[in-house]
Amino acid sequence: MKSIQTTKRSPTDHSLCEDPRVRRRVSLLYAGIIAVAFVCSASARAGTGILDAGRLTATGAVTAVDGSAGGGINPWAVIAGYGTNRQIGGSTFYTHLTLPNFQLNAYGAAIGLFDRVELSYARQDFSLGNTGAQLDGAIAGFFGAPVSGLPAPLQFGANDTLSQDIIGLKVRLFGNIVYDQGTLLPEVSVGVHYHQNNNTATIRALGARPNGSTFYISASKLYLDGLFGRYTFVDFNLNVTDANQNGLLGFGGLDRNGAFSNRYHLEPAFSIAQFITRTMAVGYEFRAMPQNQLVGYNALGDAVSRTSDWQDIFLAYFPAKFVSITAAYARLGAIASLPGQNGLYLSLNASF
Repeated sequence: MKSIQTTKRSPTDHSLCEDPRVRRRVSLLYAGIIAVAFVCSASARAGTGILDAGRLTATGAVTAVDGSAGGGINPWAVIAGYGTNRQIGGSTFYTHLTLPNFQLNAYGAAIGLFDRVELSYARQDFSLGNTGAQLDGAIAGFFGAPVSGLPAPLQFGANDTLSQDIIGLKVRLFGNIVYDQGTLLPEVSVGVHYHQNNNTATIRALGARPNGSTFYISASKLYLDGLFGRYTFVDFNLNVTDANQNGLLGFGGLDRNGAFSNRYHLEPAFSIAQFITRTMAVGYEFRAMPQNQLVGYNALGDAVSRTSDWQDIFLAYFPAKFVSITAAYARLGAIASLPGQNGLYLSLNASF
């Protein structure tokens, strides 16, 4: 079996960002975000037609960790960027999440075509840090074997990284969050995210499949003259998925007879946001997660399989129309047998 790739760093290093390759990618992405923001600003001033940013500030949302226009953890019905039905828009983002035992770095881009279709891409790198060695010890202890006796895909070691690529497609069906102010009609979109996991042997050893898709329908409503005379935003999603930890631990799980099961679950999610100034919004998000059985029907499998619903409280700041900075407290709960995985989230987004 193919063993998972490891990144050589000091055992005391807890940050994926200490990897020179990751620092280089992040630096290039930051430079790209700044360049996109500059070009967008110049384009808007020049009035270049199809690339004009015709929509209102913040109506392209920020970017969720899966690459779609939305909040931090949920895609929304809106299409990425500021393009109207006669324009093309888009966005690019970088997100870093620090948890007690793990770290997540995500980056990517999306393009919005005529406020109707969105295509997106995201890369997620989930660093185990020194927790990989702890997981090795827990698994070996359960089986009463030395770590060296474990299958290679389950020898995580120090500073291992799980990674996946996510390709998204979203289509707006009807409604418009700006122009439908006089009705209760929301903007409604359907979408799909296809996940390609880069740790195939490890995911299969856990009893899941490495690749899979999440389907969703999203309804968003914006009140331009909402509370306190500012924007008030609400979104509700229904996700059809069998993803474990949003795909980082694969898809599906095991039946009691040990056979693979890929039964899809219907999971709700919602987001609310309130602008407190013309450039700053606060909000809350919730995303229910499916529960699949990994490893086996035993104490170890029960611990590893335990999945919590995701939540976050966020503050989004739009210093300019084309740039947003989002900070959040993310509450992800139990991940890979470790409870209390709650931490700080920071995301930088540029849109045109």
